[in-house]
Amino acid sequence: MLAVSSDEQADSVTFASKLGLTFPLLADPGVKTALAYGVAMEGDEIAVPAVFVISPQQRVTFKYVGESAPDRPSVGDILDEVDKLPR
Repeated sequence: MLAVSSDEQADSVTFASKLGLTFPLLADPGVKTALAYGVAMEGDEIAVPAVFVISPQQRVTFKYVGESAPDRPSVGDILDEVDKLPR
């Protein structure tokens, strides 16, 4: 599991530490990754909240794109999608 933020690397490290994340929070300044996944906010260098589950075969098996900061799937919904992946 990993997360991607449009913040600068130093800000991402600080944010990850503040949240106590146990997985990598990668920096995406310039929103190149967000643009590639179609989740960059037009005219801004930030992304809308989005969750992708990617299979070991590198296929997107689940995609959720929110419309605002609090618009995110539940952890349970995400874990349900992860459980569907082949082992």
